[in-house]
Amino acid sequence: MAAQPSPEEHLSTLQHYEQQLHQCILQRQTLQSQLLETENALDLLGKTDEQPFKMVGPLLVATEKKTLTEELAAKKDTLQIRLNNVQQQEGQLQQTFQELQRKVMQHLQQQKKK
Repeated sequence: MAAQPSPEEHLSTLQHYEQQLHQCILQRQTLQSQLLETENALDLLGKTDEQPFKMVGPLLVATEKKTLTEELAAKKDTLQIRLNNVQQQEGQLQQTFQELQRKVMQHLQQQKKK
């Protein structure tokens, strides 16, 4: 029979999940920001008839509108997939975190009754 984890082990694990959840939230926010920027660039590109430019390192390079639109659309799709994966991971971490938090609280309440 396996020994039950101690309250200290539960708290340590809880802190670990909290850190992972925080990192996941930061990653989600970064991806959301990048996705919004890409969507805005696509929108602006669709509204202009001028020659588009793109950044290549420290340089601005003229590019074809069609090529740039395809690149931005592909980037948008990739960002959306990554964002969906991060959101799913965040949900799983949140669920695990809440379950561990519930176990720690139960244990603390049992300790108070003793």
